[in-house]
Amino acid sequence: MSMARRTAWNAALVVTLLLGLAVRFYDLTDPPLEFHPLRQLRGAITARYLYYRWNPAATADEKAWAEGLYRRIQPLEPPVTDALVAATYLVLGREVLWVARVYTVLFWLLAAGGLYALARRWWGPGPALAGVLYFLFLPFAVLASRSFQPDPLMLAGLVASVWAWDRWVQQPGRGRGWLAAGLTVATVLVKPYAVFALTGAVVGLAWQRFGLRGAVRQPVLWGTAGTVLVALVGYYGLYRGMMLDYARTWTAPMTRFWLSPLFYGRWLHNLVEHMGGPWLLAAAWGHALHDQRRGAAAGWGWAVGYGIYGMLVPFQSMTHSYYHLPLLPWVALGLAGLVAVLMPRLQARPRWAQAALAVATLAAVVYAAAASVRELAANDYRAEPAYWQEVVAHLPPGKGIGLIQDFGLRLNYFGGRAMDIWPTAATLELQKVWQGRARDPWDLFRDKTEGYDYFLVTAMGQWERQPALRAILTEYYPVLAQGEGYIIFDLRHPLKPLPQE
Repeated sequence: MSMARRTAWNAALVVTLLLGLAVRFYDLTDPPLEFHPLRQLRGAITARYLYYRWNPAATADEKAWAEGLYRRIQPLEPPVTDALVAATYLVLGREVLWVARVYTVLFWLLAAGGLYALARRWWGPGPALAGVLYFLFLPFAVLASRSFQPDPLMLAGLVASVWAWDRWVQQPGRGRGWLAAGLTVATVLVKPYAVFALTGAVVGLAWQRFGLRGAVRQPVLWGTAGTVLVALVGYYGLYRGMMLDYARTWTAPMTRFWLSPLFYGRWLHNLVEHMGGPWLLAAAWGHALHDQRRGAAAGWGWAVGYGIYGMLVPFQSMTHSYYHLPLLPWVALGLAGLVAVLMPRLQARPRWAQAALAVATLAAVVYAAAASVRELAANDYRAEPAYWQEVVAHLPPGKGIGLIQDFGLRLNYFGGRAMDIWPTAATLELQKVWQGRARDPWDLFRDKTEGYDYFLVTAMGQWERQPALRAILTEYYPVLAQGEGYIIFDLRHPLKPLPQE
């Protein structure tokens, strides 16, 4: 490729990345509630805790307050992004929550750059840029890239790791092997579920390059696998003590879904809804039709790894869109592969046809960017802090329990108050799966509210979905305070005696 053409393609990539950055910076300072708010609020609470913990100017009361709120959440992955945000708070001298969006957006752009580098190596710059356009401007990708959670950094690490392993299988060497191994361990520590897609892609690359026998004789592969295992067991098993608990809660009892066609239908619906059915089908065709052997081996290994991962978290595969983010680079690479297949025919067409296709592509990008901005503009969460502070101002002294959005984390972060939580309707359904039966509503109410002074309701949708709870509270307990979007019931002075057990 000539220097002029290389420069032109590099300029096109830079323009694409800048446009992707501009779209993501729209409404930057709105509180992070537009995409899986529970997950984002965990990051916000953790960053606040680290900020006060590290801040030498913070008082003992401020440190204790932030730690008390943090102790109410279950820490999951290592707080890498959270720590970066907290360190930035220290530089700025205060909490500036939208800083988290800046970091996650930059991580997403790094992932896009890595995708371009990987796809260009396999198919050239044109197909690579096509994959990047999908990865950057899909509305679901725009929302996910602004989310304060580990996934944007995990995707950047996943793509970088596959790129590094692809370099290694091309020309095995100690330096390249160490780089690939280091990126792999770091990525899996950022979010352990990356291990499935990443292992599949690496196994595919090694198998294609060395054959099965040759692959199992590569010390760097075994060394990387051992290091990953030690890191996971050390952090999630020994330090956090949650590895087996998670498997017992979210995998073992959920395997019954494997026999249900509804599970696979809801899983596929989740993918189609967020990634686009035509794009998924086109990506599958791209992975099947292109003739780049390393790309094919990595792509299908990636898909198998993702499939195993989805089977191990069946409930989340049906319900949580961000659990499918490891598949997003795979779709982008598949689209790049399909463009590579079609490119010779496109190059043989007249110039006017090529120009028309370029205009159509530009129109599709503009449409997707506009749809993303429209979705971001549809909700305004700037009133949330004031609302939760009003709720806290009306809470009486004593110990409370509540049916509250996002398991109480909005109250925790915006109101600065932690409270025990009444289970949501979905949680009650999960408890049927875990326990094999539904609990009696009266038994559940007595057990959950014993020793509490008041009951706060702010999740009005959940309030409507739990008629038994609604009937008990409205019939047996007086209202202490009520406003727009909240009700506080007095548990200390029932209107009449509760039925005997």
